[in-house]
Amino acid sequence: MKQILRLVLVVVLMISMMPYSKEAHAASNLLISEYVEGSSYNKAIEIYNPGDTPVDLSNYSLVTFTNGANRTTGTVTALKLSGTINAKSTYVVANQNAGEAVLSKAQLTTGSAVMNFNGDDTIVLFQNYDVVTKDGVIQDSIGQIGVDPGTNFGTEVSTLDMTLVRTNDLMTADTNIEDAYHPNQQFIALPKDSFEQLGQFDGNVIAPPAEVAKDEYQVKVLRVVDGDTIKISPAIMGSDTIRFVNMDTAETYHLDAYDESLITTDLNHNQKYYGELAKKALNEKLTAGMDITVKVNKDHITDDYGRVLGQVIRTSDNVNINLEMVREGFAATYFIWPVLSMEDYNMFQSAVKAAQDAGLGMWNKENPQMELPFAFRARYDGKGFLRYVGNSDTKVFYDPQNYDQVPVDKRIFFTKDEAIAQGYKPAAGNGEGDVVTEPAKAMDIQSARDSGKGTNAIVTGTVTHIDGYNIYIQDNTGGIVVRSKTVKPNIGDVIEATGETSEYFGLYQIESENIKVTGTSKVTPEIKDLSAIGETEEAELITINDVTVKSVNEHQEYTVEDKYGKTFMIKAKSGLEVGKTYHVITGVVTYSYGNYKLLPVDIVEKEIVKEVPKTLSGIAFLDQNHNGKYDRPDKLLKNIKVSIYKENELVEEVITDENGEYKALLLNGHYTICFEQPNGLIETFNDKGNDEVDSDIINGKVKVEINELDKENISAGFTKPVGKMKRK
Repeated sequence: MKQILRLVLVVVLMISMMPYSKEAHAASNLLISEYVEGSSYNKAIEIYNPGDTPVDLSNYSLVTFTNGANRTTGTVTALKLSGTINAKSTYVVANQNAGEAVLSKAQLTTGSAVMNFNGDDTIVLFQNYDVVTKDGVIQDSIGQIGVDPGTNFGTEVSTLDMTLVRTNDLMTADTNIEDAYHPNQQFIALPKDSFEQLGQFDGNVIAPPAEVAKDEYQVKVLRVVDGDTIKISPAIMGSDTIRFVNMDTAETYHLDAYDESLITTDLNHNQKYYGELAKKALNEKLTAGMDITVKVNKDHITDDYGRVLGQVIRTSDNVNINLEMVREGFAATYFIWPVLSMEDYNMFQSAVKAAQDAGLGMWNKENPQMELPFAFRARYDGKGFLRYVGNSDTKVFYDPQNYDQVPVDKRIFFTKDEAIAQGYKPAAGNGEGDVVTEPAKAMDIQSARDSGKGTNAIVTGTVTHIDGYNIYIQDNTGGIVVRSKTVKPNIGDVIEATGETSEYFGLYQIESENIKVTGTSKVTPEIKDLSAIGETEEAELITINDVTVKSVNEHQEYTVEDKYGKTFMIKAKSGLEVGKTYHVITGVVTYSYGNYKLLPVDIVEKEIVKEVPKTLSGIAFLDQNHNGKYDRPDKLLKNIKVSIYKENELVEEVITDENGEYKALLLNGHYTICFEQPNGLIETFNDKGNDEVDSDIINGKVKVEINELDKENISAGFTKPVGKMKRK
């Protein structure tokens, strides 16, 4: 038997700073077995342990990559788990504001942003998650990082407005979070707000037959959301939300309340005022529990947000509520092609014309609604006008920003191709108009910007950010916005876009549906001083450093200040807090309402120091002349085990090689290093010298502070127990 002598070495390693990457790939031992994306806050994730032993969750995290975020850009939020999952058991994490049917089955309820996920977010279950590298051992995932699918991944089995559950034939984890995601390869779909399976794993669940769309549905009102949206029960095609069609009421989402002194002068307060009037009017027409019929276009039953598009008929008196809101001046008409019924179109347009002529509601002459809802959304959300506007009488269509060329009661909104297909002609000076279009010319981005509005250009650039229909691209000459309704590239794609240059509220852009991906690339943001950001940087990806948030306005526009007192504006829905200083903010430069602003893609509050392992090395040797140094005639000892402990926990074991050498990579910290005593040998003397290689151990331990490059070698000498060297 070998006698083990624990020779202790406490080492403080001061580690230099260098980037390094960590690859983490391992077999999964936990699965995401259920995904609940229900109404309101009904959101939950169920984790299943298919193994035969309990699993401690303290090293596991649920991580959400929001709206196409990846490991380097975008919003990434982590929730560290706790507790234990027994064998063949489940663990449910739920939003703390979910309904009782969800909360009663949860082991962990939380207000973390992780559990505010939507259908376009990616959720990953990690083991040993690293918040710096945003990586770890992937156990399972839902979605694809770096990709914003719009509203959801999948179709029949979708991450929006559904409950997804695993079955016995779908038990393979998705540990590749960068490949295309298809939820039907992991789950079957149950209707929205299905909670019966939550908290238990039943691999024999059978998906209900797909619901077949009908022309109309009989349901009950649950509540009014705003002037053109209600909640109903039971759900229609998985959705409990009805968005009234053929009409549009003022928005309310942008302010908690309006200031009455501002409703005649401020666009946002005016919009809120009329939005509240419309909501009040709809509440008077539809009360909770009321029976209604919802008429839909069964070929186009929901919008991009999963809401059912329909006309609401009150059962008690057969009144069309959509039409009544228009007649009374609480709503404008709003027809987006295809128009299901021209009879309905004429009826609604006649109603809005009559309301306008009579000065009812929003059309009153003294204090009218200052912006129609679609124009408000284009301005406030910064997405711009998205559709061309056709005059149903003259069959002429206009560019989106020229919507006011068409009377409200004659408007139909189209894509350009739809308008042309329906026989509409472009107005002079709009779109193709009477202007002879030159063939598109390939040019770099700066040349396209310098060419002036109306240039038919072909530009190629790398996608740096996507904001709704605005695609920010950049080449080595500059940046520009490509506006597209139909094409959704990924961050990092190199795209070629063909279209006409234009401006929207001063932001230069190319309107294009002719876009193709030609490759991938990465743009490195240039660090800019706040005072140096202007038109030259428009649409470019930049970085600003060490700024303090001074204030925020009601439009979620934050004013930041640098150490020189220079200020700039950042438009962000979240991630910033007044009074805090942020080390790095990276984003694209946009422009609206006379100001350049930064749309952030990555926010770092504190400078992150990445620790890099440093090599600790040494030898084990047979000290034959008993002087404590490695010299003649000493021999090197192979196969000596070196055990390294940190806080009494074994972190690494290494063996000396044929040359008696060992090496270990260690991060910053205090370590105890133990050398295995060779059979028949004892520890040699320590000469207390500074020789390059000597024995650093005496009486079992020595303290060494390694903070200089000349102190990397820690060695141990052993000798035969003869004479005075003999140990008892």
